Amino acid sequence: MTTRSFATELRDTIRSIRDEQGVTEIKCDNLIAYLKEIIDSPDEEIAPAQMEKYKAELQLWIKQNEAAQASGLEMFRTVILAGQNALKTAFLMNGGATVALLAFLGKLSDQHQDKIAIFSSSLIVFVFGVLAITLASGSTYLSQAFFAAGSKSWEQKTGFWLNILTIAFCLSSYGLFIWGAIRAYKAFTSFA
Repeated sequence: MTTRSFATELRDTIRSIRDEQGVTEIKCDNLIAYLKEIIDSPDEEIAPAQMEKYKAELQLWIKQNEAAQASGLEMFRTVILAGQNALKTAFLMNGGATVALLAFLGKLSDQHQDKIAIFSSSLIVFVFGVLAITLASGSTYLSQAFFAAGSKSWEQKTGFWLNILTIAFCLSSYGLFIWGAIRAYKAFTSFA
């Protein structure tokens, strides 16, 4: 039974009590006027078509939020994967340069021991590049640990600053590789 049909039935019942039994103590006229206002007021019941439209809009909203969350999660995975690739690349560049230079210095020690000192400065730069990228890998772990536990504001801030530190270590590793490559190039050109 809807509100309107209930009010109509209540009004008719009160009218019949008033008219047939003469009960006027409950101020029936005021009650009838009030019930008439309820009956004449706009229908508060939601029409079935409006309810279906509301359900469809709600489903659309849910799907959009699910898609946005899935997209955000996929972007996060992409960022993590790109960061891992950057760390691997920097490690391979500096580590490979270090190993190659050590192999060259081993061969050089057989024939030109006096020239080894020229290449040692570039070797130490590559070694510091490996150290920087190793520190970046460690700070990546710490950053993710603080972000994962980040229920408190200070944990989120610490995770953020460790992330910045990780990026700085990685960029410095790239810079050290460039600096070491330039020093190695100068060493090779002075070798002749």
